[in-house]
Amino acid sequence: MFTTDIDAEGIATVTIDMPGRSMNVIDWALTDALDAEARALAANPAVKAIVLTSGKKDFVAGADLAIMHDLYDLTPEAASDRIGTLGAMVRAFETSGKPVVGAAPGTALGGGLEILLGCNYRIAADNPKARFGLPEVTLGILPGAGGTQRLPRIIGIPAALPVLVKGQPMTASEALDAGILDEVVPPENLLAAAKSAIRDGRVRSVQPWDEKGFALPGPAPESAEAMDLFTTWNAKVLAETGGHQPAPQAILSCVFEGTRVPIDAGLKIERDYFGTLVTGDVAPAMVWVTFEARIAAAKAGRNVTDPKGPYVTSGLSALLEETRLLRAEGVSDAVLQTAADQLGMSLTPEDVRDGPNSVKTFKQAVDTVSLEEVKDRLLFVQVSTAATALQGGAVALAAEADYGAVMGWGFPVHLGGPIYFARHLGEEELRKRMGALEYSYGPRFVSSPVISAITDKAKP
Repeated sequence: MFTTDIDAEGIATVTIDMPGRSMNVIDWALTDALDAEARALAANPAVKAIVLTSGKKDFVAGADLAIMHDLYDLTPEAASDRIGTLGAMVRAFETSGKPVVGAAPGTALGGGLEILLGCNYRIAADNPKARFGLPEVTLGILPGAGGTQRLPRIIGIPAALPVLVKGQPMTASEALDAGILDEVVPPENLLAAAKSAIRDGRVRSVQPWDEKGFALPGPAPESAEAMDLFTTWNAKVLAETGGHQPAPQAILSCVFEGTRVPIDAGLKIERDYFGTLVTGDVAPAMVWVTFEARIAAAKAGRNVTDPKGPYVTSGLSALLEETRLLRAEGVSDAVLQTAADQLGMSLTPEDVRDGPNSVKTFKQAVDTVSLEEVKDRLLFVQVSTAATALQGGAVALAAEADYGAVMGWGFPVHLGGPIYFARHLGEEELRKRMGALEYSYGPRFVSSPVISAITDKAKP
């Protein structure tokens, strides 16, 4: 998994190189082994400094998804404790009492960047393909190995919040400008630059936040400026997610609460929020549709998200027809918009509307069809369309159906895609809810095709 070489100057170079993988990813075995190595190096008097690097073209691409699946069925407390082993490994390096340099030849995302943030000094190769960031929010979770605590302590709260809440990766030069990296050097000089930084005395043996009197750069957490910033970000997150995705809010809470206390207390706050997220319903759904289903769809070799393709066209057409019928029954655009917002659809009926608004009044619309019925009709017409496409061969895999629906016509991402949603809803609840719709509105809501689709193990 890694090798350690101690040179004549006492600089230990730990090179992560996971066998059989094109890139390094964090799993429990690597976590435990690195933790033990950090403690061994700390206790070795012959070791004067440590360089953490990679034997691959990238540093560490993030966590192995097996870690996530191990956590889903735990209690929040148990999940917090389990992810704490990753945080403890990072903490073991940064409290070793020895200067630690992170030397990244390429990409460091998620847990990979969190390892770098735990180093006293961070260098990256000038690699145009390298990306640095904390994209966990896009998976419905948050950085669980100290990212929400170390980043604001390094670059300040105003600069850290966009990186954490948006999850967008950046280039090496952008990370350098942001203050996340200390140096960017030619690739061939990476290890030499790391050792030079140690020899020149530019690498401290203690993190600033472990020293007495440490203050965050920029506005203090308790300042009026920081309070205004959190207020603005809270409003922005609520407006953008409609409250359907808890991860951005949890990240803001981690930073808000954690930067007011010592680092170890802040790390405990982060772990606890992580445990709550990863054991909830949204994180598994978002990990599935934004990562696992995307990978599976890509391997299938077809663009299921093609806006002009038959699958996306069928989904948009179904939504268009359902909104036309709802308007004909007296449902106003205001009610349709509310229903779409409450469902968390990224494409609203306004985006697929055809023709003028109904002449019926808002009161008549409310009396005709309840808001909950409007939501169920918009939701299950998408589920039915995806199931029909899956059974009919328009898409070959549930992964394609889910990813295509979310990215192609705006199915709510926090529900994981129409097939994922239906599978987790279960046959009994499907029959109940779709049966009520079929009774009132006709055979387009019949549940049998959906049940056939979700029980077809040949189409994962």
